[in-house]
Amino acid sequence: MDELDRAAIYRLHAQFCKTLSDANRLLIIAELAKGEVSVNEIAQRLQLRQANVSKHLGLMRERGLVVARREGATIYYSLSDPRIIEAIKLLKEVQADQIEKQYSLAQGSP
Repeated sequence: MDELDRAAIYRLHAQFCKTLSDANRLLIIAELAKGEVSVNEIAQRLQLRQANVSKHLGLMRERGLVVARREGATIYYSLSDPRIIEAIKLLKEVQADQIEKQYSLAQGSP
C-alpha cells in the first residue's frame, strides 16, 4: 500500500470516528442495531425531535453508516454493515477496561 492510499484510509477512518462522536448518533445506531426503523419511530423511542433525528441520519447516510429505503411517505433506515455494531461494542469494552483501571488506581489497587 502506498502512502497516498494509507493517508486516504486514515482520513476515512477519522471521518468515521468523527461521525460516531455524538451521543445521539450512537443512540440512533443502537436503535438501528435492532433492525430497520423509520425516522418517526427512532424519534419516539429516543424522545428526540424528528428534525434532529433526520439531520443525524442524513449525516450518517452521507458517510456510509446507514442506508435508507422509502415506502410511500415513510423513510426506513438500517445500518449499512452489521460490523458497525461490533466496532462500537469493542470500543465500549476498551473504555470499560480503562474506567476499571482508573478506578483501581484511585482506590490504591495495582
